[in-house]
Amino acid sequence: MKENKLLNMSGEIVEWENATTTGKNQQLYDVLDKLPAAMAKFNLTKDQKFWYKYFGEQLISSKKLTKPDLVHLHRLATTIDFYIQAEAEINARGFQGGLIQTFATGATNVSGYVTIREKMIKDMDELSKHFGFSFKDRNKLVDVPKGDPGQGDLFTGFLNQKYS
Repeated sequence: MKENKLLNMSGEIVEWENATTTGKNQQLYDVLDKLPAAMAKFNLTKDQKFWYKYFGEQLISSKKLTKPDLVHLHRLATTIDFYIQAEAEINARGFQGGLIQTFATGATNVSGYVTIREKMIKDMDELSKHFGFSFKDRNKLVDVPKGDPGQGDLFTGFLNQKYS
């Protein structure tokens, strides 16, 4: 029988039995203990780098952040920056021009700034769920405590039951 082997994010071969060793999360990605610098390819602005570092340090302290999560962290940094810029334009322009756009024909619609703001809020909500920023999501991310080892498990007992 051929042995199952896995390759983790560091390129190391991991035996199937050792796939959930200390320092690894359930998906076999190495948990980061230090926030790496923002990737240059994302070309983040100074403000976006601030948000990357701000949320990145919080996520590092959770001991759950992995390399694949960094893409989402970059996305979160840009989303928050774009949200703040749209909000600033809405506030600067006021109701007419900030919230409402009036066309030459007299027709009105919500401004592009409102549309950007709404899309950024939706993106922030999605990323908040990914990282567990809300009270509801944090409860989902908390490891489920193991029960009393002396307490029997009815489901396991049912599965182990011998039928005669």
